[in-house]
Amino acid sequence: MTDPRSIADRLADEPTQVKARVLELLDEISAPLHPREIERALCRAGYSRSQARPIVMALKVLPIIAIGGSMAVRPKSNGL
Repeated sequence: MTDPRSIADRLADEPTQVKARVLELLDEISAPLHPREIERALCRAGYSRSQARPIVMALKVLPIIAIGGSMAVRPKSNGL
């Protein structure tokens, strides 16, 4: 069974080194991606570079905080 206390309360009870490491990891996984990194990720997901570029440009203008990897949508096949 999970601890009924909030994550903040549970973290407050941890040693200082654990808290520091948790914050370090959160900073690392929440760091913004550069446009080129987003383009590469889209290419790995099956988009061509010419398809990925306009997507990256569109993403740059949106106030996005996070994108989950499990929600990625594959490009539709164009039948070629």
